Amino acid sequence: MADIREQIKRKYGIDIETLNLFSLYKISGPGVTDQELEQAFAKKRKSWNQFLNSPREDKAAQARKHLEAADRYEAVLRDPALRKALYAYYQKSGDGTGDASLDFAREFFGIVGKTRRIRRQEIDFFFEYFPEQRKSRQPILEMLKTEFKVSKLDARGADGGEDERDEKKKKSALVADQFDRSTLLGIRKCQAYLTKAASIGTTAVHFPGVSESLYRFLDLENCKDIESLRTLVKAGREKASGLRLDGGQEYTPVLDLYNKLDELLDQNDVFYNFKEFKLLVKFPNLTPYMYEIVEARERTIADLASVAQREYGFRDQYDFLLSYFLPMYSKFGIYDNGIRKMMKDAERKQGRQKFLDKVDRILGREKTEPLPPCFMPLFFLAYLPVYLTFGVFELVKLVVWNLRYIAIPAAVPAVLWLARATFRFVGYELPSWSRFSLREFTALLCAGMGMPAALEMAVTLFFIAAVIVLPVILGVCCLWDSATKLRKEFDWKGIERTFWMILNQFKRQFKNRLERRRIFTLTRMFLAVLINAVLFTGVFLYARDLSDGLSWKLRQILWEMKQDSERKTAAKETSATFAETKAETENTEAALPLFEITASAANIRSGPGTGHEVVAQAPQGRQLTGTGNWQQMDSVWYELYLDDSRTATGWASEKVLKQIQ
Repeated sequence: MADIREQIKRKYGIDIETLNLFSLYKISGPGVTDQELEQAFAKKRKSWNQFLNSPREDKAAQARKHLEAADRYEAVLRDPALRKALYAYYQKSGDGTGDASLDFAREFFGIVGKTRRIRRQEIDFFFEYFPEQRKSRQPILEMLKTEFKVSKLDARGADGGEDERDEKKKKSALVADQFDRSTLLGIRKCQAYLTKAASIGTTAVHFPGVSESLYRFLDLENCKDIESLRTLVKAGREKASGLRLDGGQEYTPVLDLYNKLDELLDQNDVFYNFKEFKLLVKFPNLTPYMYEIVEARERTIADLASVAQREYGFRDQYDFLLSYFLPMYSKFGIYDNGIRKMMKDAERKQGRQKFLDKVDRILGREKTEPLPPCFMPLFFLAYLPVYLTFGVFELVKLVVWNLRYIAIPAAVPAVLWLARATFRFVGYELPSWSRFSLREFTALLCAGMGMPAALEMAVTLFFIAAVIVLPVILGVCCLWDSATKLRKEFDWKGIERTFWMILNQFKRQFKNRLERRRIFTLTRMFLAVLINAVLFTGVFLYARDLSDGLSWKLRQILWEMKQDSERKTAAKETSATFAETKAETENTEAALPLFEITASAANIRSGPGTGHEVVAQAPQGRQLTGTGNWQQMDSVWYELYLDDSRTATGWASEKVLKQIQ
């Protein structure tokens, strides 16, 4: 053991005690093929070159150091004898590929465990997707038990127990799930077939791109829709099948690859999410996370971005968000505010238009089954109930998703209404807010409560806070919390995907029927349009009659309310006029003079002066009210009321009168 270490150190200057070359290049064992070895070398060099421009000096220096020694690393691993001896050294020293597998599994489940509890189905999927990890199953299971606290582990996996059964019960058939497990495993199988075909040198003669990645081999960059890929797969399968029939058994992996692809393209999740499927093929090392991650969070994305940067050279986290994660957004139920902030930052950094284009794709606006333009109006009218149902759903979603943002603005009218109601309850009249007087309200409130003047302001502020401000704040908080929970209660994105899936299925069926039995299909569609027209006409007429009835009832109620208001106003005006007249009379009475007769008997004449006839006599002490009129003759004469009804008047001299008021 020491000999191999000294031999490599002396010849290549590498200390295998401190540097594990198998872990460095992620090589599974000594039996790796030359093709796989060269791919691992190229991939690692690319990664180091990208880290040369890293803002972190330590990472850049480490990458520079590895690049300088890369030729020596590769020379050791290219030698089969040295590679075998080196593997044995690591295995016996406890630093072999088992540790590399543990590190990989630790990273994988570390990301998955940030979103949900690790169960048996996650562990089974891991070993099924990464079959090379099965030889390290027991150490990985032990690591999951000790580090991730996964209970009830055995050699097969983890026991899902009640949690798994409960989740199956809760899963709704209405919601379209993300990519199916079989789809991701199928992509993995295609990659394995391609690797096997590339290891056979003769296949490159007829399939020159076989040594490339699956994404480049299929030229998915130029496949704009699934039909173009179907055409390519069909042509490739016919070519591989012909070569194999001619005795070329080495083309079997290529034929298996095309057969598997043809099977994948018939799956609904691939058909309706073709652009996302292309990303799964383009970045295969990120693909398994798309099945495992259910509800991503900010820390999940950060860890996944670091894997993406390491494996594929994404510039930074925002490049990963825009180039990969956002197109996959509809496959997750994301409510974490941290991720929303990351998306906003990405929008600012990469440009608004690019962001909006990706959001359009996320919302499924480009995921519809194409129909000839002339048949689109007919299809729309035939399936009008489906469109209207989805329209109602979108309206409900719009209200629910924005309800919490209405809570704060709604607090202003709530405060004003509650304040006016409180003022009315207290007895404070408020004709308009411009005439509001805090001093008057305070005085009225404290007078009603019997509080001393020194505590008026404190009592008023406490009353306003307790009766007006606090209820409004509590109402806003409850509305905000309820709206937020309601947003998380349903898989809104899943229901949207379900709608597009159902609608595309209808379009697909309609298109196929048109090709087979055009007249019959069009007749059925026109009949559906007619039924919809009759149905909606009936609903419209019923709604109109109901609306007219409600409108008439509402007008009657409003008219009665108006009449009642007018009667109350007239009563108030009459009461005000009566009060005004009474006040004027009282004021007039208070202003008239009052006289007392001082003579034993006083003559009251018809006019001022002794030349007028006597109309009455008044005894001494009688009090008479003056009309306010007076005349200057030989003396001052005053006009007096002679009766209580003030209809008869007469005149008396000041000589027989004394004014007492």
